[in-house]
Amino acid sequence: MWCVNIWKRQFCPQNHDSLLAVGTKVSPRGPGIGESLGWFLFAMLLHVFGFALTAGAIAGIFVAAGISWNDLAVLDFLESQQLTFLAGEQFVFVTVVLLAAWFRLRGNLGHRLSSRPLPLLHLFLITCLVVPIAIFSGLLHAWGMQQWQNLLICFPEWNQLQMNQSMDVLRDLSGNASVWSLLLLFAIAPALGEEILFRGVIGRGLIHRLGHTGGILLTSLLFALAHGHPVHALAVFPIGLALHYVYLMTRSFWAPIYLHFCVNAFAVLQWQVGEIGNRSLSSPAILMIFLCLMLFVLFLWASRVRLIDQEGREWFPERPSLELPIELPLTMTFSSLPWRITVGGLVPLIGFFAALRWYG
Repeated sequence: MWCVNIWKRQFCPQNHDSLLAVGTKVSPRGPGIGESLGWFLFAMLLHVFGFALTAGAIAGIFVAAGISWNDLAVLDFLESQQLTFLAGEQFVFVTVVLLAAWFRLRGNLGHRLSSRPLPLLHLFLITCLVVPIAIFSGLLHAWGMQQWQNLLICFPEWNQLQMNQSMDVLRDLSGNASVWSLLLLFAIAPALGEEILFRGVIGRGLIHRLGHTGGILLTSLLFALAHGHPVHALAVFPIGLALHYVYLMTRSFWAPIYLHFCVNAFAVLQWQVGEIGNRSLSSPAILMIFLCLMLFVLFLWASRVRLIDQEGREWFPERPSLELPIELPLTMTFSSLPWRITVGGLVPLIGFFAALRWYG
């Protein structure tokens, strides 16, 4: 019963305890639904703009050098510059999103996004979530691709929706690019740019208006749709939920950035050392990965960061927000878990790799 009460107080936008005076109006922070859709379209166009800007820069170099565009060598060169186009696109995306978020949130991003350092316990728990959530996403992607191929048989006109997914681009580049450049373009840049956009700006406003449940679901849906292909969107949706979850439990913006980076880095390393996601997993392996996922989600909930007022009571904002009120003296605290229990959560993760080795 106490779990239900805590859930209602933390994840429902009504009936929160507040230390603010009665009648004080708390204005929504961040964009609403309409503006969030505008940010979503802005992000899509920004990727196109970044690609076009990079292509224009390369074209300008060739024109200045007096090289004819009819030269086959030029065409071959452009086909080999996929990594350059991607780098230019990501640079433009991250830079413009960072500036736009700074102006939209009126500066001081550290306070508004709650950039408190992560304690060692939460860093450990988030790290342990990487493999389970990545494998779960991979299983969804594999199942979705099977259903997608069946749909294409019934609706061949849907082939127009077929497009290169980021994993296809990663597969094409993995043999020609260094692992460090792949990590920069597929892990570091998306983790920074997409988290500022979806968790920092869009999620901030939607959660403040719709509450945690509605805000997280809508933000995660937009985050998934931003990845283009319907199957990729299906696989990314639970990752979006997980990114919001660690953000809420730790009250630190570094948590979703770190998890996002690790999940993408895991995908990059899969193509370098072995494709776990493309293997047919045995039932014991799937069971172990789901058990591990549930355990560390529960561990994060049990050790979530709480706000305590001067009288020792847990404080809840009138509207859901991760931004700490500067006018109230609050203390942040979290419950430490016994190290035996925490490390014991690694048992199913070890069991997954054992099942993958013996039965996979």
